Amino acid sequence: MLEIRHYIKQILNTPFHLVDLSSVSLDALWFDVFFSRTNQGKLFPFPKSFDTITNLNLKAIHIILANVLYDKESQIPEFTLQSFYEYLSNTLPKLCELVPDYHTWTSDSERAEELVRSLFDAIHILPATETKEYFTDRYRSIDSRERVRILEETKKAQERAKEILRQLRQKEEEEAASKYNRE
Repeated sequence: MLEIRHYIKQILNTPFHLVDLSSVSLDALWFDVFFSRTNQGKLFPFPKSFDTITNLNLKAIHIILANVLYDKESQIPEFTLQSFYEYLSNTLPKLCELVPDYHTWTSDSERAEELVRSLFDAIHILPATETKEYFTDRYRSIDSRERVRILEETKKAQERAKEILRQLRQKEEEEAASKYNRE
């Protein structure tokens, strides 16, 4: 396994000028990636086809990850296909919703790092020189899903605070009216 910088650089240098997103077959791409990694290529490695994906940004993220995994110098160890399939099927579409333009993944180093870390987290591997604690902490600090969750919690807390202030003002007004009526 190499340091995280290597994989971030791969994402930032994904050669999209060579790809026609509308015509690429994700099934063929993933077949090639896993054939190159395992030399076992008789069957498609996943239970469901990815060729039904029409969202070009999501297709582009698949291509970015395939580029990372295809690289023979990347030294990514073996991982379970089931966890990777779940990542591609569940996590990737959510990331695509939060960061809808694939150019962001290939032009912003923090987003590129987030993509690498989300992949490694899903397939349970650590980059060289990182502990599990450091990896998790760094991933949480740049995770778009975590950022959205924190923003939603902050918004709810602000709404609760506004409601409490409204109730306090209302109570003060009622007490003032009651006091006025007694005098």
